[in-house]
Amino acid sequence: MASHQYPHGDDLGKHLSDLFGTVELAAELGYDSVWTINHFQSNLNTPQPISMTASLIPRSGNMLIGTGILLLPMFHPVHIAEEFATLDHLSGGRVILGVGAGYRENEFAAFGIDPETRFRRLDESLRLIRALWGGEPVTTDGEFYPQKDATIGIRPLTPGGPPIWIGAGGKKAVRRAARLGDAWYAPGNSPSRRFLPEHLAVYNDALTEYGRDTSRISRPVGVELYCAPTTERAVEEALPHARVEYSTYAEYPALRWQRDRFDELVRNTLLLGSPEFLIERISALRDLGFDHLIFRPGWLGMPTEQVRASLRLFASEVFPAFRQ
Repeated sequence: MASHQYPHGDDLGKHLSDLFGTVELAAELGYDSVWTINHFQSNLNTPQPISMTASLIPRSGNMLIGTGILLLPMFHPVHIAEEFATLDHLSGGRVILGVGAGYRENEFAAFGIDPETRFRRLDESLRLIRALWGGEPVTTDGEFYPQKDATIGIRPLTPGGPPIWIGAGGKKAVRRAARLGDAWYAPGNSPSRRFLPEHLAVYNDALTEYGRDTSRISRPVGVELYCAPTTERAVEEALPHARVEYSTYAEYPALRWQRDRFDELVRNTLLLGSPEFLIERISALRDLGFDHLIFRPGWLGMPTEQVRASLRLFASEVFPAFRQ
């Protein structure tokens, strides 16, 4: 997770240069994917995901490049269909469109969007994007984005368009991911140990209900991870930075629980530890059925060399436990 968000007032050019170097290192080490983020009017300096995704293409080797996640209700689906068809060509077919409905009240207010409509907008947008990627003229009397004989100026390189991964936390939203997406991008930071098993059951049942081919479904989960020679050292080096970042998120009403329940997050979800500890925790996720681990490797204020040291150690000591 290329977590490109920084305190206002910092040298953004320096931060981005460090980030690009870290992505290049990850490609050299054999990581599989890199992900950009999306927020508007943020309390952190946050470059936008389409530009960031394009900037990572020449720096990412053979890695997949995805948005993790793009706030789809804030965009017009024709715009996204055209942009990601373009990115699909620029990347040689390596791009993934990761989307979600959003949760921050100030973002909906900035775009004049009633947050009550966000799931209907997401649903309609996804249907329209897929139809436009199909190449045939599209006519729809949609609630938000009606079209008449519409086509896009550039068809995607990938037949049918890039994969679409849908971030979702509620059970209804997880069912939507099963119905409309190529994957449910599962949030691995719930303090409840029951969250992932219960929501995976909902997702699996919905896949069966909708007749989806489960052999073609990716199963990603997003976590926070830091690797050091010992678990004690990992916690000592990473926890203060993770606490600062989560306290920043908690300034938004929808995420205030993360400040109040941070200790639960540390115990149940933050993967800060030795290679042996991480192998055990990631094995548990694999046993649940997940096959793609996406993680933020560093947090606000963490020195770049610490982030890179963690990535190196994880690649050398943890990769072999999960790769043939």
